[in-house]
Amino acid sequence: MSKRNRRRTPPKPTVVFDFGGVLSAGHDPVPDLHELLGGDAETLASALWAERGEYDRGARTAEDYWGAVAAAVGVESLSADEITELQDTDNRYFLRLDPEARSLIHDLARNGVRLALLSNASEAFGEAVRRADWFEAFTLAVISAEERAMKPDREIYEVLLDVLAHETGGVSIPSAVIFFDDREENVEAARALGIDAHLWPRNGDAHPEGTEHGTVMARRVLADRGVPLD
Repeated sequence: MSKRNRRRTPPKPTVVFDFGGVLSAGHDPVPDLHELLGGDAETLASALWAERGEYDRGARTAEDYWGAVAAAVGVESLSADEITELQDTDNRYFLRLDPEARSLIHDLARNGVRLALLSNASEAFGEAVRRADWFEAFTLAVISAEERAMKPDREIYEVLLDVLAHETGGVSIPSAVIFFDDREENVEAARALGIDAHLWPRNGDAHPEGTEHGTVMARRVLADRGVPLD
């Protein structure tokens, strides 16, 4: 067999997105939740994020998490319906896609590019995201609470690579995964495994004048790697 015939066809890339701050329009659900719980908004914000890591890791139930958040602003107990309302409000906030990110997803899907989500999020959010109308463009979602592992832990990236390998006949090719995330530590952890990872300027945050939108950076990166967008 000639050397030419022994050459392997380069693998088609998979584009993987973080969700909050990358695809979502914003990253601050506190005003929406404050309308339901009241109390001091700063205290609410502090409790919301202080407890979030364990919830997104799958180490706390929705009842425990939302109960702790509510207690921080003086709400002693929540009914099952109130817990559902808080979770639904949180989900709705984050499921509002950034318009430019939605356009990017559309262009990638229209060109048959395989898409995946890799998100630190609760099981409840994982269920909600899979019901979103735009999720039909995605092949899969890896959600931290479902896997009991969070970015930047190595384990969750290995889960992603294993799932993608299963989809491609058992071959794991980290360099064929193009990943966008808004946290430097998550990007660095992905790069340590050979993933082609890039830092996305967080949607909804104030940035220095001249900072380009994440989709501008992503389109440039994807074009450089031959990913079709036209």
